[in-house]
Parts: sequence; structure tokens; C-alpha cells
Amino acid sequence: MSQGATTVSGLVSGIDWDSTIKQLMQIERRRVTLYEDRKSENETKLNLWAQIQGKIAGLQGAAQNLDRRSEFVVKSASSSDSSVVTVQASSSAPRGSHSVEVLALAKAHSIAAQGFDDKNSTGVGDSGGDFVIQIGDETITIADADLSSATTLDQLRNLINNSADNDDLVTASILDDGSDSGRFRLVLTANNPGLDNRISFLTNPTTLNFSMKVVDDAETGAGWTGTSALTSGGTYTGTANKSFVFTVATGGTVGTTNGIQLDWTDSAGNSGSLTLNAADVGVAKTIAEGVTMTFGAGTLVAGDNFSTDVFVPTLTAAQDANALVDGIYVTQSSNTLENFIDGVTLNLLSVDIGNPVEITIGDDKEAMKGKIRGFVDAYNSVMQDLSTFSSYDEENKTAAPLLGDGFLSSIRSELAAIVSQQVSKLPSGNDLTHLADVGILSASRGLLTINEEDLSNALDDRFEEVVSLFSQSFESVDNKISLVTTNEKTQGGEYSLVLNYGATGVPTSATINGQAATVDGLLIRGAEGTSVEGIVLSFTSPGTGPGTVNTTFRLGKGITEMVAAAAADITDLDSGSIHYAQQNLETQNENLDRQIASWEKRLTTIEEGLRRQYSTLETTLSKMRNQSNYLAGVLG
Repeated sequence: MSQGATTVSGLVSGIDWDSTIKQLMQIERRRVTLYEDRKSENETKLNLWAQIQGKIAGLQGAAQNLDRRSEFVVKSASSSDSSVVTVQASSSAPRGSHSVEVLALAKAHSIAAQGFDDKNSTGVGDSGGDFVIQIGDETITIADADLSSATTLDQLRNLINNSADNDDLVTASILDDGSDSGRFRLVLTANNPGLDNRISFLTNPTTLNFSMKVVDDAETGAGWTGTSALTSGGTYTGTANKSFVFTVATGGTVGTTNGIQLDWTDSAGNSGSLTLNAADVGVAKTIAEGVTMTFGAGTLVAGDNFSTDVFVPTLTAAQDANALVDGIYVTQSSNTLENFIDGVTLNLLSVDIGNPVEITIGDDKEAMKGKIRGFVDAYNSVMQDLSTFSSYDEENKTAAPLLGDGFLSSIRSELAAIVSQQVSKLPSGNDLTHLADVGILSASRGLLTINEEDLSNALDDRFEEVVSLFSQSFESVDNKISLVTTNEKTQGGEYSLVLNYGATGVPTSATINGQAATVDGLLIRGAEGTSVEGIVLSFTSPGTGPGTVNTTFRLGKGITEMVAAAAADITDLDSGSIHYAQQNLETQNENLDRQIASWEKRLTTIEEGLRRQYSTLETTLSKMRNQSNYLAGVLG
């Protein structure tokens, strides 16, 4: 019953007109139901096409994971002692063994200033001007306006760490050494190791001293009972921060007693003894490394102890890494040695002089087979869906939603043709020209299978041919020309190149296959809109003098690059086959929506007509009944 429809009474006829109209309208709505069913079927198809889009995009990604040699080839790298050296290798690393002896590790420079009794109340002083820290060739400037004599260690640390100039150059921190006095020190540590990252100061208006060695005041231990005044001093000549601890072995009164004995040790494990006689009161007695101790008149009690700390501003000296690599001495500011051996990264972890570590580089064929399996799995996932969505169930006589769809058939045929075709423009002498040659065979429903033994044998016996079959390859007659990149529009083939360069060796003009190319420094780019679009070559300048290079080069597109290009075309949001398939279904649904809306209006009119018709019939029957009753009463 339509909205707002009037109920038709059947009191006179005895007929349930509302039920009758409902049944008649159900018959009339069959066309609308047909349109709605068609729209629902199209929505199902659209969902399937969205699934196919995702699967083919996944295939594109899997193919692109193999379409360049640098992505397909995987190298294994091992170290005979991973506690000393670890290693990683890129696809360009040549096979072989190398010797690495670590002589020294790179260290980051770390320095500290003299101690303060607190870190958040005493100012560091300010004689005026900017505070400028230099780290290698870079500087961090704390402006005079941000610094005052009241600036504390805490505040200065924050100013340094938060400075806009401090682009991961240095870290400021505060060291608490636990001393009774001067326990807090500002520490600056370079964030990168090596001599090139040493810390220095262009200007320092504060009272902080980062260059002077300090002998701290003597501090008595718990339970000290002596009365002699202790004064530490001297000029420390050592290179390490440490403490000297003294113990009174034989007590007495300084200034009157001979043979007072004190023993000392330092935190580096050194030790010694000191004898005081009556005449040594107020005399600076040398301990070690320029440190002195002076004792005033008074008692020293056996068993009592005291200490003094010596401080060196350089906590860690900047140092470069040193190593012997294949007998060649290497110095570098980092503990990571990159590309000293082509494509190899060495991570130096510890020094082991006299014990070279053996580094071995090989081909990780298992990892490469894993990439191939991933590509085949992605391809099979696509073909499985295409087959399932277009199948016919003979037993149940039911068709899949996309059975007979021309777009789907075209996509399936295109992908199947690529993986079964011979790959062209391979390097001369390549006998492996089909996937079947490496054990990847076509099976039922368009799926691929892998003969693992054949694939392993191909990688073992014809490694470079397998690489060229799967990924892009390039050869130039002139070794001054190399390939930088291509795109999905680039075609494989033989190309001619004519390049002119000037007196400085920089290209001035170039053509590829007779078509003008764009020159960008040492790069030559195939012009957009031409048959060589996407090709980017690099030119190695011969040095000086003008000249011309007239040569040819070969560009081979491996099977995965062709699959990736086809997948990109198929899934293109503006011009791909899936776009047109979805667009066709969406257009159909828009037409169905218009037809449904039109029929809904028509049905409303039909229903209103039926209600008027049956209402009129009831009125007529009512009049006839009244007339019949009247006549029956008259004729009696």
C-alpha cells in the first residue's frame, strides 16, 4: 500500500480490496524487482573487481621487488668473528673473501668543565658576548641575550640541547660525581665519533673551564678523628679522572712525631706510601702524577682515611677508527666502513690487534628463490581469482558473477601471455629465455608451478642468466655510458646514442634513436612523449676537451618488469581495464536507478488508480443495494 493511500472498504461487496490491491501491485512490481536484482548483481561484480584490483596491485608490488638487479640479487655476508666485525652486503658486492683487522675504534669526543656545588642555583658567570661551541665545521651559538651571570648549569644544558643550531651535533648533560664539593659538572659529548667531530670553543664568556685539569680538595672519611688540616694541590699530569684514597697506617702528631706512615691507592689500581716527619708540617709532599698533599700541625689517627679526586676535562678523546682491510690501512671517523669494498658495509665493534677477521661475500640463492616464490604466489593468487570469478559449476548449473566478462578474459589472457613468452633483448649468449627454462611451468587454470630442483640448478649453473631473465639488464658499447633508471613506458631494445660534450666534458646535446634528448648536467633523459621516454642515462666525463660519443646500448626488460608494467596498466585509475569494467557497471547501475525511480512513480499512479476504481465500485454497489432495499419495501 503506497504512503498516504486510502483504505478501500469492502463492507458492501465483502471483498478485501486492500489485500487484492497488494497482490496486484506485487505483480506490477516484478519489473522493479528485476531492476533491483540486476543492480545487486552489479554491486557483487563491483566488489569482485575491487578484489581483483587489490590482487593485481599486489602482483605489481611483488614483480617490482625483482625487476631491478639491485632488488632481485641478494648477497650473503658472514664474519668469522661477529664480536669484532659484522658485515652487510648489497647486490653490487662481488663474491669473495676479505681480511679485516681492527686496530682502533672511532670514539666521540666528550669533555667536562670544573665542578659546581649545585646545578640549579649558582650562576655560571657571563663576561658578555655569545657562547659559541664548535663541533668539527659546525657551530652552536648561545646568544648573549639568552645568557646571563645567573644562568645555572641546568639552564645552560637546556639552552645547548634545545638550540636551533644543534642539529644532532652535541649532547649536553650534567655529571654528579658525588663529591662533597664541586660535585656537578657540565658535560658536552659529540653525537658523532671521530676527529672531525672534536669539540672546541670559539668564544666562552662563562666561568666554565673545559681545558684545565683540577685537583679537588681533600675530603675526610666517615669517623675522621684527626686534627691535622689537609690541603691537596699540585698540577695533575695524568690523563684519567680518578680518586686517591689515603689511610693512616701509623698515627702521630704532625710537627712533633717522626715516622707517621700513610698508604694510598688510586682508582686505577696504583698504590704507594708516604712518610711524615716532624719537619714536614706545611710541606707539600708529592704523591704521584704531580698531585701533592700538605699536612698542617695536628694529629693523624691510625685507621682514619681521606681522599682527593683529580679531574681531566677530556672524558673521552676524539678518535678515528683504524683498520687493515685486505692489507690496506683505513682511517675513518665512523665505526661503519661503507663501500671500501664495493657494496659492503663493515661495522667495527671491538679492537683485536693481530687477529684479522675473515669476511665472506656470496650469493644468497635461498633468499632469491624466496623472492621468486613470492612473485609466483602473487601471480597465482590473481589467476585463481580470475578463474573462480568467471567459472561455471556444471554440477549445480550455476555461473560465477563474471562469467563471460570481456574485461576479465582480456586481463587473464594478457598476464598469461607475458609469463609464457620469450623474453627479448637479453644479453648475448643467454640460453634461459622463458620461465619454463628455470622450472616455472604453466599448470591448470592458468596457474604457475615451480620445479625447485630445476630452479636451484639454474641459479647454481647460470646465475647471471637467471638474473637477466627476471630483472632489467643493460649493456653499452661505450663504458662512459651507464643506465640510471627507466619507467613502465620504456621499451626494451637496441638503442643508438649520439652525445656531444664541450671543453669541460659536460654534455651539450644528445639524441637517443635519433630523437632529441634532454641534457641535465651529466644526465641524458629521453624526451617525454617519445618512444624513448623514461630512459635516463649518465655520462662519465673523459676530463677535458670537446668531443662526441656515437654508440649503441641494449636495454633488456626482465619478465618481472613486464608483468609490473602490465599490472600498472590494468590497474590504472583513469585508463586501466579494471577502471573501464567498473565504470561500465556503475553506468549500468545509474541507468537502473533511473528506471527504478521511474517505475516507482508509475506504480504509485497504478495503485492510486486501483483504489479509485474499487472505491467507485463499492459506492456503486452501495447505491444498488439501497435501491434494492427500497423496491423490496414498496412491493412489499
